[in-house]
Amino acid sequence: MSVRTALPLLATSLLACPGAYAVEAACVQLDETIPQIEPSDDPRLLLDADRVDLDVDGRSELEGSVRLRFGDREFTTEKLSYDERERRVEVGAPSVFRNGDLTIRSQSADFDLDAETGRFDGASFVLPERAARGESGRIELDAEGTARLDAARYTTCAPQSDAWYLEAGSIRLDHDEGLGTARNARLRFFGVPILYAPWFQFPIDDRRRTGLLFPTFGESSKTGFDVRQPVYFNLAPNYDATLTPRYMSERGLQLDADGRYLLRRSEGRVGYEVLEDRELDDETRAYTELEHRGLLTRQLGVDIRYADVSDPAYFEDLGGSIDLSSITHLERSARFTYNAPASYTVQALFQDYQTIASNLEPVDDPYRRLPQLRIDAITRNAILDTRLGGSAEYVNFVRSDSIEGQRFDLHPYLRMEKDRVAWFVKSQLDFRYTTYELTGTEPGRNQQVDRALPQFSAEYGLRFERVTRSGALQTLEPRLFYLYIPYENQDDVPVFDSGEPDFDLTQLFARNRFSGEDRISDANQFAGAVTVRQLDPDSGVVRASASFGQLFRFQTPRVRLPDEPAPDRGATDFIGIVDYRLLDNWTLRLDTQWSPESADFTRTSAAVRFRTERRYLEVAYRFREDLLEQTDLLLSTPLAAGFSLLGRWRYSVRDDNSLDALAGVRYETCCWAVATSYRRYVADTQGRFNTGVYLQLELKGLARLGSGVSNLFPAGVVE
Repeated sequence: MSVRTALPLLATSLLACPGAYAVEAACVQLDETIPQIEPSDDPRLLLDADRVDLDVDGRSELEGSVRLRFGDREFTTEKLSYDERERRVEVGAPSVFRNGDLTIRSQSADFDLDAETGRFDGASFVLPERAARGESGRIELDAEGTARLDAARYTTCAPQSDAWYLEAGSIRLDHDEGLGTARNARLRFFGVPILYAPWFQFPIDDRRRTGLLFPTFGESSKTGFDVRQPVYFNLAPNYDATLTPRYMSERGLQLDADGRYLLRRSEGRVGYEVLEDRELDDETRAYTELEHRGLLTRQLGVDIRYADVSDPAYFEDLGGSIDLSSITHLERSARFTYNAPASYTVQALFQDYQTIASNLEPVDDPYRRLPQLRIDAITRNAILDTRLGGSAEYVNFVRSDSIEGQRFDLHPYLRMEKDRVAWFVKSQLDFRYTTYELTGTEPGRNQQVDRALPQFSAEYGLRFERVTRSGALQTLEPRLFYLYIPYENQDDVPVFDSGEPDFDLTQLFARNRFSGEDRISDANQFAGAVTVRQLDPDSGVVRASASFGQLFRFQTPRVRLPDEPAPDRGATDFIGIVDYRLLDNWTLRLDTQWSPESADFTRTSAAVRFRTERRYLEVAYRFREDLLEQTDLLLSTPLAAGFSLLGRWRYSVRDDNSLDALAGVRYETCCWAVATSYRRYVADTQGRFNTGVYLQLELKGLARLGSGVSNLFPAGVVE
């Protein structure tokens, strides 16, 4: 059935799901008049009836509220015959048979107790664990519990509401494999056949298995009509693979292969995509990805990452999201880590990048590390509360058309730390020695540069707590930090990996204003902060917390990055972080930076979230002075009569431009659901937009057809 045919049918078929089910499992439920049979190891045959007639040949006739049980199997009926010599049960009246994971109602039945086989005519069945049911002209059970159904129907809809059903000449339900197999099968949705298959398999439990996964389809301005059909291969318990043909009407056929493995000491995945792009005269476009993490020995670990893409526009054309289209570099690295039984660690890193942003110059590329070698060591003296440690690092930085060089950094330190219940004090004395061997420098510049700097830091903190009148536990935690580093001119030192992180609460207590080792800021500064928390005394859950702090510099720092201004002396901006949990559903987070000089905010990130089992609302705001101002709204909420609404809108206030807009509606009944959505988002760095239409049909317990938008929301918000 085409999408054009399905949409009006869905719009006019919004029916409730009546039925006599009582125990909820999705929307299909088990008849509460059929209690589940408890497992039993009792080998005896148990008979119970209002009247029992026995003859000399060992044949028994039971009538009235008959109950026959043998092991985990049970018959209930009004009339039953039992042949003791043949060990055979014959039921000539309507009956109910229960076999743990299968319940059968039938007009007549017979069962061989020794062979553990049975036949049921005019039958209906229920699979409790799968919340599924159906009808069959005849059901045959073998000794392994496999059911063979002739002229059968299968659905997860409630009685009198066969919105969808699978009808087949025969269906085989294999509980050992957790798999149903239908032959000469038709899938009907409101009576309209939407799929025919001479052979069709479907799951009857949650085990993974080889077969077709849910296809997805949609349409966008970049790809045209877009349909994917994943094929899953369950190769072994510890590794699998997925092959996904993807057809795009504007670009052609793409193949996507993805494999995963889990070994005793390692895990990883391999992915490969390839496309002969019709839009680009059949140009071959491909993407390769590899991840591997594990242990080579008990102490030696490895982490390998590799990615390669054929052209810079690959993610813009085929990625399908603003986040993918914003990728500028792909990492290729191999990291080896040796954790010695003694107190030291050795690391070796080989790191490269592929630049895929066409608007970047070579000088904007990150440096490659070929290699980076590092050793960290520490010894502890519990009596003196001291730690003596240090690190040594060697890096060879490589980048074309740039200064290149080798850097060796030595960093020993001595730390004293006393931590008690109500207070703590820490002090640390560091020494930093760094030397460079450079190539590609300008004429007259030094090719060998050295730097040696001591530094001292001290930190003090108190912990107060009290019980409020409401019974909550409240803490007050003031904290002070002093840092001194003398000045050394570092203008001749190149910048290989250093940067200046955002000024936040962590930076108040950092021992260097810069990241990386190429810049060590001079400092004579004092930081103070206070944190207040309110906790539930029973659960220990933090209901509210707030931290505020400020840094005061006694002198203007002179060390800076090229073309970047140095911060001023005196008091810095105030930093504040607030987390508030109102009841169990509402949360608030505020992370802000406020300037006393301008009496205004220079950076703000705020988010309010409301979340229940069925509803989600998030309103977020991000502001960075002279750089960005954005809002983000996410919504997922039920409406009336099975309808729910979902949407997301990311908006740039500064540019007066929508970055990502999504609106969708979902209709859900007892056994099926349909969702449709429209999305328009920025697809490349030039600000061009891509639009997409998504349609998803879910037949609960069987299949989900179409493409959804769940990846745009926090986990579990949208199915």
